[in-house]
Amino acid sequence: MKQIKKQHKYGIKFDSKLELAFYEMLKKEGIKFEFQVTYTLHPSFKYNKSTVRAMTLTVDFDFTKHGKNVIVDTKGFWRESNKQKWKWFKWIMREEHPIILFPKSVKECESVIKQLKTL
Repeated sequence: MKQIKKQHKYGIKFDSKLELAFYEMLKKEGIKFEFQVTYTLHPSFKYNKSTVRAMTLTVDFDFTKHGKNVIVDTKGFWRESNKQKWKWFKWIMREEHPIILFPKSVKECESVIKQLKTL
């Protein structure tokens, strides 16, 4: 399995160089966003006297509170568990129908910035 090196800058731990690069692009362009927003896919519950932990998904960049119905998660590659969580997330967000983008390179991040500026 490919190992991604965490990046530390601005007192923040970024999951990847791509995530950091997109963060810096957004700041430079003055685009408002929420960073590392956690959504609960299903709550914790009891099963046979034991507690099953909640399932959550943390998205990298959430623009929904700033007038843009867009969620962006920078992805260099996909793990199987990520695919399943994103399916759950889409089901939970089926009423809001946000645009969900997964840029995989700096060039794709630049394209997302252009798209965000038009919304």
